[in-house]
Amino acid sequence: MIVNKPAGVLTHPVQNSDENTIQDYLKENFRIDYEFEDDRQGIVHRLDRVTTGLLVCPLNRETHLDLKSIFQKREIQKKYRAIVEGNLKTDSGTIDLPLASSNTNRKKRSVSAQGREAITEFKVLSNNDKYSWIELNLITGRNHQIRAHLEYLKTPIVNDILYGANHHENLEKNIICLQAFKLKFLLSNENFEFTIDQPDYFSSIL
Repeated sequence: MIVNKPAGVLTHPVQNSDENTIQDYLKENFRIDYEFEDDRQGIVHRLDRVTTGLLVCPLNRETHLDLKSIFQKREIQKKYRAIVEGNLKTDSGTIDLPLASSNTNRKKRSVSAQGREAITEFKVLSNNDKYSWIELNLITGRNHQIRAHLEYLKTPIVNDILYGANHHENLEKNIICLQAFKLKFLLSNENFEFTIDQPDYFSSIL
């Protein structure tokens, strides 16, 4: 199942919350009756609550194992688009900076020499004196990777208050301008590619 997750919705249940998630939606609407470690059936990757975009969700154990292997081997292409504050120093490039849990805020990740490898490729699509619209390709898939990398470059994602951005008056606090817009992978000897248009709130800011 390919799901276009709205911003503000959790991918899977978390402690201290009983709100509906994408995993709950899958269990309620499709026959997912297999067991998997950490009760994560239907979920092989995740998007942050504040991020919107594409998730690939297996509906049986065999597909789950196949997709998990694809992600572990980095044999899936995950592309994002974002609107950031300010301008990057180059029109394209690779951000290769290790990430670890922040020492100042347990909810965040930050660049650290003791962190795990994190690589993000970027390309500027357009910009002005206030914002840049960029495309990003995840080589690794660390938690909050794009958000932490862009904060480090002093170009935080619009409305990403946790990572140093200003609050945008036209956006709710549980939405940032980051979208997973493309997935491409090979599964059971068949090529799959999915893309979606940018959300309306991207267009209003651009």
